[in-house]
Amino acid sequence: MARSFRKEIKEPDSFQLFAEKAVDWYQSNARAVLGSAAAVIVVVGAIVGYTVWSAQVRERAGIALAIAETASKDPLSPETENALRLAADGYPGTKPGIIARLRLAALLAERGEIAPAEKEYRRLLEEEKSLTETDREIARRGLAGSLGLQGKCTDAVPIWRDILAKGSILAAEDLYLSIGGCFEETGRPGEALKTYEELIQKHPSSPYITSRLRAQMARLGGAK
Repeated sequence: MARSFRKEIKEPDSFQLFAEKAVDWYQSNARAVLGSAAAVIVVVGAIVGYTVWSAQVRERAGIALAIAETASKDPLSPETENALRLAADGYPGTKPGIIARLRLAALLAERGEIAPAEKEYRRLLEEEKSLTETDREIARRGLAGSLGLQGKCTDAVPIWRDILAKGSILAAEDLYLSIGGCFEETGRPGEALKTYEELIQKHPSSPYITSRLRAQMARLGGAK
């Protein structure tokens, strides 16, 4: 059942093709029909039809995402990956399609496939025009995280810093830990310590300020 549906949702929608032809016809004959009842009928019909078609696409996108989420009991399985990719590639510009690509990137990162995860985050940020601010921040956090895991701190830290400068929609404190951790991994203890001190200064009541972090800071202070 799932396989046949996946095949179906990838096939061109007949109404989509009709609507495209109608709009093309109007553009080609705009001068001839301008001001006539025919122009009104074509334009209104195309708009109403497109609205109905868009709703159908959103519904199918939601179903495709639901299939992806139940494709396998293992959330990191190849079946789940393939279903998420189908939903993401098949329905760009829709909320389910965006969610599918975010989950696909996270799946790849969790499996240790960091470079492919980075690619998915970049694709989302570069190609997707319908991202909400929250979607964009999640994608940017994921991109920076994937860069940091590859030791590319010079690329990751500016992204984290930019999110902090603009005001994180999500919790901000964890970004200081990400920045500091990246500096530690690349042999820059002084900058890591400075970042943790900044966290304490700006968010003194943060639950991220643990005894473990303070011990870590003491060690970094001795390493400077």
